[in-house]
Amino acid sequence: MRAEYKVLRDNIRNNLLNGIFWSIGFNFVTPFIGVLASRLGATNSDYAMLSSVPALLTILLTLPAAMVITRFRRQKRIVGGLILLCRFFYFLLIFVPYLTASPITALILLVGLYNAFNSVIAVAWQSMIGELIPAAYRNRVLAKRNIWTGLCGMIIAFVAGWSIDRFPYPYGYQLAFSIGFAAAVVETWYFMKLRIPSEEPEATVGPKKHRPEAGKERDERPQSDAAAVHWLEKYQLNHGRAYYLFSASAIIFIFSWQAVWPVYTKIKVDTLQATNTMISIDTIVGAIGMLIGFQLWARFADRKGTGWALFGSAFTLAVTPYFWLYIPGMSWAYLYDFIGGIATAGFQQAVFNRLLEIVASRGRQRAIAIYTTLTQVSAIFAPIVGMQLYSGVSYEVFMSILGTARVTGSLCFLAILSPALVKWAAGRRTETVPGSVGAADEGMDNGAGTGERSGTDGGSSVIDTDGAAGGDMGSSPARNAVKRDRGHTL
Repeated sequence: MRAEYKVLRDNIRNNLLNGIFWSIGFNFVTPFIGVLASRLGATNSDYAMLSSVPALLTILLTLPAAMVITRFRRQKRIVGGLILLCRFFYFLLIFVPYLTASPITALILLVGLYNAFNSVIAVAWQSMIGELIPAAYRNRVLAKRNIWTGLCGMIIAFVAGWSIDRFPYPYGYQLAFSIGFAAAVVETWYFMKLRIPSEEPEATVGPKKHRPEAGKERDERPQSDAAAVHWLEKYQLNHGRAYYLFSASAIIFIFSWQAVWPVYTKIKVDTLQATNTMISIDTIVGAIGMLIGFQLWARFADRKGTGWALFGSAFTLAVTPYFWLYIPGMSWAYLYDFIGGIATAGFQQAVFNRLLEIVASRGRQRAIAIYTTLTQVSAIFAPIVGMQLYSGVSYEVFMSILGTARVTGSLCFLAILSPALVKWAAGRRTETVPGSVGAADEGMDNGAGTGERSGTDGGSSVIDTDGAAGGDMGSSPARNAVKRDRGHTL
C-alpha cells in the first residue's frame, strides 16, 4: 500500500508541474493570436476560420487517432510524442510574419493543426486521469491543478503582452512563441514522468490495473433488446442513453456558445483597438474570475451534484451576451470577462466531471473521442454562422439572438435532470467495473462529481476552445472536450 501511495503522490506532483508548464507555454502564445491575425490583415471570414478550421481538423483527426492509440497497451510514449509535435507549432508561428503569400492562411492552418493534435492529447489525457487519480482524490487534485495553472497563466499573460509591445513587430511575437515552445518541452518531460498503473510492472505499483478496452462490457440486457442495438455494439458505440442525451445537450449549448467567439475577438481588436497589453489584462481578469469560479462551483457540485453545477454554470454563461450590448471600452470588457471566467470555470469543470460520471470505465477513451468529435462538428459551423449573422444584422440584434440561443441550450442540461429522463436513460445499461466512475447507475443521477478545466468566453484566445488563462491539455469542450482543449469565457 505504501508503494501505491508513493506512486499516487508522485503522479499528483508531476501532473501539477505538467499543468504549470502547459500554462506557461499556452499563455505565451494563444492570447495573442487574435492580435497577430489583425496585424496580418484578417477579415471577418478569417476570424471565423480561426475557429472553424481547427474544429474541422479536430473532427478528421481525433476519433481515428484515438482508435489507433487504444490499440496499444503502452500509450504514454505515444501521447508524449504527440504533445511535443503539437507544441512545435508554437515555434513554427515565428515564421508566419515573413511569409509573402497569404500569411493569414498559414496562421489559420497552424492554429488548426495545433488544435487537432491538442484534442487527441486531451482525449488520451482525460482517459488516463481516470486511472492516475482515484475518484476520492480527483476533485481536490484537479482543482489544485486548475488554481496553479490559472495563477501562472495570469502572470505569464501579463509579462508576455507587456514584452510583445516593447519590441518592434514581429520580434516580440517571435520571442514569446519561442519561450512558449521551450516551456512545452518541459511540459512533455513532466508528462513522461507520470506512472500509468496499467503500464507499470506489478512489483512497483501493486496489482496491475489493465486499461479496459472498448467493447468488452458484459451485456446484461435481454437478448431481444441486445439485438436492437447490435449495430451499436458492432462499432463499439453502445455507451448508453445517458451518454448520448448528455452529448446532444452539449452540442446544442456549445454551438450557441462558440458562435459568438470570433465576434468577441473582432470587437476587442478592431472596434476597441485593444493592444497586446490590454489583451494581457483581459486574460488576467478572466483568470481571476476562473480561480474564484473553480472553488465556488466545486463546492456547489459537492452539495447539489455535478448535473446541477453544469446547468448553473451554463446558464450563467448563457446570459453574458446580454452584458455585451453595452461595451463602450475595454474596461467593461474586463468586467464581463471576469463574470464569464467565473461561469466558464464551472462549466469546463462540470462538463468534464459529468462525462467521467456517465461513461463506463471500459471504453472510456473511445467515448470521450466520440464526444469530442460530436461537439467539434458544431465548432466548424458555429463561428461561420455567428460571423455571417453578425454581418447581416445589427450588433444589438446579434447579441440578443445569441443570448437567447444560449439560454435555450443551457435549459437542455436542466431537462436531462428531470426524473422522467433519468428513469428512461437508466433503461439500458451495461456492467461496469465495481467502483468505477461512470457506472450506468449514476450516469443520469444528480450525484456529486469530480473536477477540471478552464478558459474565458469573450476571452482573448482563439486557438483553443478552453481559454486564454487556464485550463488543461486540450480543447475539448469536454475543456477540450474538452476543449479541451481544451479559449473563451463569455
